[in-house]
Amino acid sequence: MWTFLPYILWVLGKLFLSLRYRVRVRGLEQVRGRKGPMLILPNHPGYVDPGLVLTSLWPTLHPRPMVFVSSSPSTLLLALVKLLNAIPIPDLSRASARARARAEKALADTVEALKRGDNVLLYPAGHVYRKGEESIGAARAAADILRRLPDVQVVLVRTRGLWGSSFTYARTGKAPNLGRRLLIGLGLIFANLLLFMPRRRIEITVEPIDPAKLPEPSRETLNPWLEAWYNAPGPEQPTYVPYHFALGARKYTFPDPKGLSEAELGKVKPETREEVTKIIAGKLKRPLSDDEKQPRTTMDQLGMDSLDRMDVTLQVEQRFGFSSEDVPTTIGDLWALAGGLASRGPPRPAPLEWFKPPTDQGPVEIKGDTIAEAFVNRALLSRKDVAAADDLAGVVTYERVLVGALAMARRFRKLSAPNVGLMMPASVGADIALLGLYLAGKLPVVLNWTTGPANLAHAARLMSLTHVVTSEAFIDRTGTEVKDTEYLFLEEIREGIGKWELFKTLLAVRWRPGSIRAAVPKADVDQPAVVLFTSGSEKAPKAVPLTHRNLLTNQRGGISVFGLTRQDCVLGFLPTFHSFGLSVTTLLPLLSGLRVVHHPDPTDAGGLARKVGAYKVTVLVGTPTFVSYIVDRSQPGQLASLRLIVVGAEKCPPSLIERYAKAAPNAEVLEGYGITECSPVVSVNPPKANRPGTLGKPLPDVEVSVVDLETEENALPPGERGMLLVSGPTVFPGYIGHEGPPPFKERGGKRWYVTGDLAAVDTDGYIHFHGRLKRFLKAGGEMISLPALEEPLARRWPPTDKGPRVAVEGMETPEGRRIVLFTTEPITLDEANAVLLEEGFRGVMRLDEVRQVKAIPVLGTGKTDYKVLRGWITAGEQAVESAAS
Repeated sequence: MWTFLPYILWVLGKLFLSLRYRVRVRGLEQVRGRKGPMLILPNHPGYVDPGLVLTSLWPTLHPRPMVFVSSSPSTLLLALVKLLNAIPIPDLSRASARARARAEKALADTVEALKRGDNVLLYPAGHVYRKGEESIGAARAAADILRRLPDVQVVLVRTRGLWGSSFTYARTGKAPNLGRRLLIGLGLIFANLLLFMPRRRIEITVEPIDPAKLPEPSRETLNPWLEAWYNAPGPEQPTYVPYHFALGARKYTFPDPKGLSEAELGKVKPETREEVTKIIAGKLKRPLSDDEKQPRTTMDQLGMDSLDRMDVTLQVEQRFGFSSEDVPTTIGDLWALAGGLASRGPPRPAPLEWFKPPTDQGPVEIKGDTIAEAFVNRALLSRKDVAAADDLAGVVTYERVLVGALAMARRFRKLSAPNVGLMMPASVGADIALLGLYLAGKLPVVLNWTTGPANLAHAARLMSLTHVVTSEAFIDRTGTEVKDTEYLFLEEIREGIGKWELFKTLLAVRWRPGSIRAAVPKADVDQPAVVLFTSGSEKAPKAVPLTHRNLLTNQRGGISVFGLTRQDCVLGFLPTFHSFGLSVTTLLPLLSGLRVVHHPDPTDAGGLARKVGAYKVTVLVGTPTFVSYIVDRSQPGQLASLRLIVVGAEKCPPSLIERYAKAAPNAEVLEGYGITECSPVVSVNPPKANRPGTLGKPLPDVEVSVVDLETEENALPPGERGMLLVSGPTVFPGYIGHEGPPPFKERGGKRWYVTGDLAAVDTDGYIHFHGRLKRFLKAGGEMISLPALEEPLARRWPPTDKGPRVAVEGMETPEGRRIVLFTTEPITLDEANAVLLEEGFRGVMRLDEVRQVKAIPVLGTGKTDYKVLRGWITAGEQAVESAAS
């Protein structure tokens, strides 16, 4: 039914669109006077055709459109949805568990609307053209509706003439920036004096379909039939219409749509491609043919609709640990995603305020004995200075961070439990939440969501967690669950903070700084300031408490070694559950007066490189693997601003250091050594005294010793290899709730942490790394526990009286890590990794190979002889054939 406001909206929309588009509608008289319900199915050449179709059909059919609504829609869009009585549908171009559920609900709402007699406008393809013709592929919405409502009237609508508009993919081969294009369009209308803008000729054809002519309501038959009708005049060639009646270009050369080149896809390992193929086959419940295993094969051609594509994308992200903003549409796109090559859009340009020089030109230093005290002192001293930035929050000053943290602290203080979980990627939101917990007097327990639900549940039980601070968008994307805890979503907390509260807090920060200092919770410097978790080198991750003294001593030592200045800025992309991410790229900048720009996805190498270039980052800290990703995806000149690249957490080969030097010629590459239990930096090569190939010298206040492997007592002379021990105020006090032997040795009246690593110290004090004794590997800085991978497989295939049936061993090879399941059973790699996936293992926590053997080698005690298995990995297939014979 007509109302006053929709009528005004129709008149304004018709008038506005007529300034650029001359629309001719054919066949509309065939539907005049018809009663609903009608299912109106248009094609979708661009982002502006919904407005053209709706304004053309509204006076006759009054259709309810289905409108794409993001997870955080604008107020204007929500008002428009309500005004048009539209059915909201989520944008399925990005992988999201919540979007999938919302899409199912939108489909159900559409069916109910049609049952009530409403006319509904639905785009059967669910996406705009990528080329000059409609491609519905395996989309299921139209078929599902017609199967449920066989008597509904179908009206087809075809729009021609729009392909080539700036609101289509034809202009650049990529999705247009709609907000920018709309602003430009408004400017051009005024530049044409409102009346003289050249018109694009659009033809809209309307045709009601006789029910007898409709094919079977299945996507396999309906979709090709719809495509044939939409594309009957033939593929559209892009047309260019000038933007000014007198000035500007008269013609335009349109690009050919292209994907990743064969050379780029050649970087994806064959085993990665095969694993992606298995995931697709599992979704389709059939194997792929050789013709289908091609990079340009689309998901539509395989019979997968948008929901299927989303499911497969999420599986690939979970299996390989990389992510992408957009849902891949081809097999090549999935290969690129699994191989870490998926392209993201560029980050927003750095706002001008990012480059504002600090008002406080004092030294980089930490002023305080606890983290809360140090931050408040820094924030009050440098109120107007830039503290942090990310693409969502923009640039924030210390004053703004302090105000936000104080507001958060008021909410966190109401929680009865002393320990509160924190689970967020690197971001300004994570910074404010972490600082808010400190100002509330809570102990942050930072959770590693990549370890799986079982380990998260273990961490929550061990630390008696009742609440976990996180982001609704993050949980929606990852589907992470922490059993028996309640999520506190930052989005909901922000909505509950009023402007008046923020204003009062701001006044207190500016005019009553003494009251802010007085309200800082008092804490002993030797009480835990945070709890991190190991990656699970034993059966379950161990809880590592780090005290205020541990963390601040470590950070002060780093400042003194690196010679940082207030002009430096840090790239923060490691999550806070990573000890480097928490201490070095989160707390250190915030407490000392440096700037930090965050990027939430450490696997987005191209985006990280672009962010370094945009924000002129000077200090890059990460693992060799992550830094090599950034170097590989960087463009010439993007890393020119870097002056320090600090790598640690895994061995850095000389070849990588050479690559870093070429990509960032102004940077000095410093290798260091760190352990979570040591807060985390133990040693680093000092600038201007760098010795590549070593782990550098211990930080100030850190003492190391190399002892005999057998006795762990006698200190060895310089140059001799032995067990590395660490002592000093940066060493943690001991694991929480750990029932195993303590990780410390008492020597010479000091307590030493036993690292489990082999090393030697030369006469100048530089540490030389010689390997690890513990049964874990490292990939991307994450420890991969071989016992943890073996445990669920051993439960599925338990030992018999003949001995164990499965064993997992791995090695670091020149080509990368190699984790092998040795088994006496006919287990495929896909089956074994499926077991691990069920247990919650994600990303790097997976097998690379399965080898079937006649028997698993054992020691005299009956335990598996992993030394033999490592030999078999080195020897390759010949050893397996010998063992199996």
